[in-house]
Amino acid sequence: MKIMNYGSFQNRIKSPNGTKENQGIISEKTAARTPFIAIIIAATLIAVSRHNSSINIKEDIKVGTALLGRTQTSEAPLPNPYAYPRRPFITRSGQNITIPILGFPSAALALLSHEETDQTIANEIIHHAVEDLSISYFDVAPEYGDGVAQTRLGPALRPYRQNVFLAAKTMYRTAYDSAIDLSNTLKALMTDHLDLYQFHSISTEQDVDTILGEGGAMETFQKAKSEGVIRAIGFSAHSEPMAVRMIESGLVDTCMFPINFIAYHYGGVGQKVLDAAIQNNVGVIALKSGARGRLTSETGNPVNVPDYFKHIPEWKRHEMIDYPVKTSKVHPTEWYEPEDDIEMLHKLILWSLNQPGVSAILPPASLDLLDEISGMLRGKSEVPTFEEGDVKLMMERYADVIPIFHNRSVAGTKVST
Repeated sequence: MKIMNYGSFQNRIKSPNGTKENQGIISEKTAARTPFIAIIIAATLIAVSRHNSSINIKEDIKVGTALLGRTQTSEAPLPNPYAYPRRPFITRSGQNITIPILGFPSAALALLSHEETDQTIANEIIHHAVEDLSISYFDVAPEYGDGVAQTRLGPALRPYRQNVFLAAKTMYRTAYDSAIDLSNTLKALMTDHLDLYQFHSISTEQDVDTILGEGGAMETFQKAKSEGVIRAIGFSAHSEPMAVRMIESGLVDTCMFPINFIAYHYGGVGQKVLDAAIQNNVGVIALKSGARGRLTSETGNPVNVPDYFKHIPEWKRHEMIDYPVKTSKVHPTEWYEPEDDIEMLHKLILWSLNQPGVSAILPPASLDLLDEISGMLRGKSEVPTFEEGDVKLMMERYADVIPIFHNRSVAGTKVST
């Protein structure tokens, strides 16, 4: 397969304003390993479970798969699992799962131009990521493009599925809704299990209370884990106090949080999460490590929020209205301003990776920058050290930047999805 240069993909990407209706779940004609009937079954089971039984997501998958028939994946070169340094990631309950330090930001797949050729382009992007960049950790969420990213990732990643670490998320907070979302995601990703399933974008006390309370999404997660549908439970958060609450619940294996030089030094967020994660043996994935700061009217385009989403909860739609989201004019798959100076980008990435407790990073969703970041980390046996002498230089460079996250107001947790 001919691999296109990432730069040529940029003209295929379309701004969220004026895009066609977002795609839903892949059609029943697609050879999926997860049954389309699981969506209905999962919801029914949760309602029944409150009276006389429990969720059996794994059994539903087996039944549906038998009805649809399994399709063998094609032969494909395997990603080198040791192309990047690996770090302990999931170690609670006697587990010993390591992860490569660099993940693939599948949100980048969401903002292609919604043409018939988009799946071909997505296939080429994933082919390049796996076979050329040797990336074997992929993260996605239904909220990326309202289902579009995971719908494209599934077929593209399928030839490599058994040899990669696959993580997904849900923004739904109840057992009922999260079970439906999990079934949808499994089907879209054409798999019968996830290596990591995460509560997405924890920001409020209500989020945590609902998830951990009776009938909350944690019930679905724990049942799915007991049945082997998910290997580990995690969450992503933009609020440091809520992240600490989730970590200290003793119920999660991993935490995804912004560990960013500017947010840490000028926004006051990050250290409490790292301390809690180390104390509670929770693996940390650093978000926004390559971020320079928030988008402004000069650097970003406002996102047009539709009246209806297929995969995004209504509360999130209202949040996007109350706290308007922008996309970068230079990197249209980004919700923030990434650092374009490659030397400084390297310093930001290395600072995040050298923070105690950090297992891996998800880089900016700019495909061009991904090549740069991969190049600085690939082939290394250890993470390159961060030069402490660079702190003064970086503090001076970013002194006037608005941190992507900060602890000064609620708005400091609402910059992106």
